[in-house]
Amino acid sequence: MDKYLKIPTGAGNHNIPVGNGLFVERTSATAMRVYNTAALTHHYALTTVGSTAAMTLAIEEAIEQAAVTPWHNAEVLVKLPVGETVTSIVMTVFS
Repeated sequence: MDKYLKIPTGAGNHNIPVGNGLFVERTSATAMRVYNTAALTHHYALTTVGSTAAMTLAIEEAIEQAAVTPWHNAEVLVKLPVGETVTSIVMTVFS
């Protein structure tokens, strides 16, 4: 059974499948990317407001939690730092 990171956004919660593993890249205070380590054909582009290294750590902690969570708890909520938000998430395919 798949596990998912549940990320709260302005439009509700968005699930990102964990698959074989994820890694996070913060490119600026307004942009982050989440990559699937098994399929580098796409990434999830996060539009953020005021993101810092703390948001990166929050997503990484949720990834670690998903790794040790039993399969029947398929969603792991990302606890975003106070004052930092995700406004949208878009899957982007590499060309």
